[in-house]
Amino acid sequence: MAEVIRSKKFQSYSDEKILSCYLDKPRGENLHFLQVEINERGLESELHCRQAIHSKKSRHSPLYYVFYLLILCLFLGRFSNQLSQ
Repeated sequence: MAEVIRSKKFQSYSDEKILSCYLDKPRGENLHFLQVEINERGLESELHCRQAIHSKKSRHSPLYYVFYLLILCLFLGRFSNQLSQ
């Protein structure tokens, strides 16, 4: 079996740091070497759990929704007379 080349940078990282770096959506060499480290350390199941938790989080803060609710209220207040006629 061929020997896998590992990054010295990522070898020194803790498992927690490896997983958090991977969840930040790296590209290129970093992605490759993070995948190698995850495979070598056997972190695949932990990564899948974290990806499921990470993907369920809303990308917007509650203020985002409050802002659009305010815009909707202002719109309805302004045009409510025209809508009821």
